[in-house]
This record gives sequence, C-alpha cells and structure tokens, in this order.
Amino acid sequence: MTMDDETPEVIAVSLQKGGTGKTFTAMNLAGGLSARGFDVLLVDFDPQGTLTANLGKREQYFDLDTLSLDEVLLDPSKWDQVTELVETDHEEFDLIPANQSYNGNKTPLDAADAGENRFGRLLDQFEDDYHYIICDCPPDFSPYAKNAVTAGEKIVIPMIPETEMPHSVDLLFDQYDVLEMMHDLDIEYLASVMTVNSTKMTNEHQRIVSWFEETFAEKGVVTDHRAAFARAKKNQQSLYAYEESLSNAELETYDRLVQLVMAQTDPPTLGIDVEAAKQLSIDGIRRRRERNHEQEVNA
Repeated sequence: MTMDDETPEVIAVSLQKGGTGKTFTAMNLAGGLSARGFDVLLVDFDPQGTLTANLGKREQYFDLDTLSLDEVLLDPSKWDQVTELVETDHEEFDLIPANQSYNGNKTPLDAADAGENRFGRLLDQFEDDYHYIICDCPPDFSPYAKNAVTAGEKIVIPMIPETEMPHSVDLLFDQYDVLEMMHDLDIEYLASVMTVNSTKMTNEHQRIVSWFEETFAEKGVVTDHRAAFARAKKNQQSLYAYEESLSNAELETYDRLVQLVMAQTDPPTLGIDVEAAKQLSIDGIRRRRERNHEQEVNA
C-alpha cells in the first residue's frame, strides 16, 4: 500500500491466540509514541471490547443505540462519519471504542464486498490528525483483524511463553501470507514482544523464550512483567503516563518495542520534528513529564 505524506502509519497488534497481551501491547505502544509527542489514535477492533473497558468506556461498549465502527464499516454511505466515533478525553491518545453490536464469531462484514480492507478506505478521514493509528485486534483472523492489517501492512506480535506459541506464530504467518497474496500487500512484521514473569519461569517457559530469541533476534523484545505495569492499566494509563511504571527500570527494556516500531515507520510530520521525537529516550520522557507537572502546579 502506498500512502501519501499526510496518512498516518497504521499498526496492527495481532495474534489469533487470546491471553497474549494484545490489549496491553496496543495501549502501551500508543503510550510510548504519545510520550514522544506523536498524536495517536487507538482502535479497538476486538468485539470483546477489553481495550474499551480498560480505558473507562464500558458504557459506550454496551450502548447499542450509538454509532459503532462495525456499522460504519458495513455502510459505505457512513464512511465519512468515522471521525464521529473518536473519543478524545484521554490525556495520552484518542480512541475508537468497540461496541457490543459486533460481538460474535460471524458478522455481516464477513460477507460484505471487500470486507477485509474497508478500514483502509477510511484513512483519508484521519489525515492531518494522527501520526499513528494502533489497532488492537481480536484473537482470530476475522475481517476485523484483517482490516487492521490491510490498512497499514504493519504488524506487532505479542506473546507469552506457552508451549503452543511456535505453532500459533506459524499459523499467523501462514494466514497473513494468504492475505498478502490475495490483496497484493507487502506486510512487515515490525516487532514481537514476549512478556514473561521471571518469578514463575519453568524449563518449558525458558525453552519458548529461547525459541523466541532465536526466531526474532533483533526484532524480538523479552520483557519482565512488573506489578507497577498492572497498576498502570488499572489506572487507565499507559506505562509512560503512570508515575510508578514510568520510574520502573524495566520500562527501558519494554521501550525497545516502541523504538523498533519508530525505526521502521515514517509518520507524517504534522507540525513536529519526527526525527527528534524518535530520538527521545526514557530519561527524556521522564524529564518532560516532570516539567509538564511543574508547569501545571505553577499555573
């Protein structure tokens, strides 16, 4: 897909297996980009709506009378209404929430013409608004996951050290190879992140981590989950905005994921120095947040 200079970079956080940290990864990738000055839109493509709930939008999820992303995607006459879905009250990033209207394994989008690549048709509605659009995909290969992939042709894979991970990843590559051929895409796997709990590592867990490191090499990040990270999510913030997680040393390891994504993407300028933003370190983010806090106190 050829995108012009004003079109945001679209990144799908995808793996067909549940419980691997897709929502956590999408939210914190968005947070890491936002902390560097990029304007970011999060899109909850998962019918379960976990990201939507985690960001305090549970009421929107259950409101069947409100306009939903599913409704917009299904009806081309409503494509120009997609910006009406955007929630803008989070301090770090904007959100298109999920809605219970598209809950279930099969929806009309499965049978719609070009049902797998409609979201990409809507990207011109977001020109001049965002540097990045991060898509939290469902744990499957439904049209919702495929829309996120066809829109930007860039994928981040989240994993945990379970025995079936190699098989799940092989299946993902196979499925998206088919999608690539069907739609003449050039899919890039920007990064993969393996989240471990070092206090509960078994020999089998370590075997999977070794497989991960050998398979993904410099594009793989192994990060140790911290209680502070869980508390950030509970507080509806990314790791980069919640004070306890921002000061945690493990964040520097996690941030390699964000750095990998920035190194392989070319977002529109939209009034910022993109290269300077990409070079901002964790320490720089901490200092910037301290300055902003001081300005708020003194205002």
